[in-house]
Amino acid sequence: MDIIPPTRPEAPAAPGDVQYQIRRLLGEGGYGQVYEAWDSKLQRSVALKRLRAQTPSNSRDRLLDEARAAASLKHTAFVKIYALDGDQHTPAIIMELIEGRSLAQLGPLAVDDALDIARQIAEAMLEAHRARLVHGDLKPSNLMLEPSGQVRILDFGLARHIDPLATQSTLSDELQGTIAYLAPERLAGNPAAPPSDVYALGVVLYQLLTGQRPFAELNGMALAAAHLQTSSEQWPYPPHLPAAVTALVQAMTATSLAMRLPSMNAVSATIRTLGADSSLTGRLGGWALRLRRRLHRQRRAWA
Repeated sequence: MDIIPPTRPEAPAAPGDVQYQIRRLLGEGGYGQVYEAWDSKLQRSVALKRLRAQTPSNSRDRLLDEARAAASLKHTAFVKIYALDGDQHTPAIIMELIEGRSLAQLGPLAVDDALDIARQIAEAMLEAHRARLVHGDLKPSNLMLEPSGQVRILDFGLARHIDPLATQSTLSDELQGTIAYLAPERLAGNPAAPPSDVYALGVVLYQLLTGQRPFAELNGMALAAAHLQTSSEQWPYPPHLPAAVTALVQAMTATSLAMRLPSMNAVSATIRTLGADSSLTGRLGGWALRLRRRLHRQRRAWA
């Protein structure tokens, strides 16, 4: 695959022209860089994720395998994978280019808006989990809101197949992710699984509601320790936040797997119930109690 800087990206491609012309850098991470590029053959803008040459071969192969798996997901929230290209040393993933704002750019949202975003993510991730894929790095910067209000889920670069036999990390990059959104069991060295994606989404929802992540003043090991040593019941919540919504966040981010909402289906169902049964305009203390009881009764049914 040939990749060059653009001259006139909108011009028709001549015979022998390279296919992808780099326009600008969109972002970078541990595995590589993501660029906006122009596909001169199909005459469209794309996102091009180029893996670093020094990426270990086992990690590179796994990432490409998961890109192929992610390409099979049909939900409209997932970024479309157009092609795998490049050589064995510097492979590239050609993807749909998403226009919009990342959730990291949004301040505190109205409760109903935050819940709608969380519901959309939960319903999309339910499809991935049913396909035995977990994301592993759900966070605001990996989630885009299009002008239409549609949420798009980016960067399945850390996605992996669920291994029912796995009990601990077996790969050196298993814990790659963003500490602020990693579930306690992930921080303890266990592999990603659907409940850890639920936890991450719960932290995202908390941030959408409050305008900041838990322990915003901490980083690194201090942040990891705070997540391991405290429960989400101890996080600060705005006084105007309906108690039922606080209960939902706490159910999604429970330290104990036995107490956490076990699936994205549970998250989506709970949010829909909130929308159907309440206007979310008051404190809803009685509803919060009923919600906690309902979550306890239905926890197994939602798994």
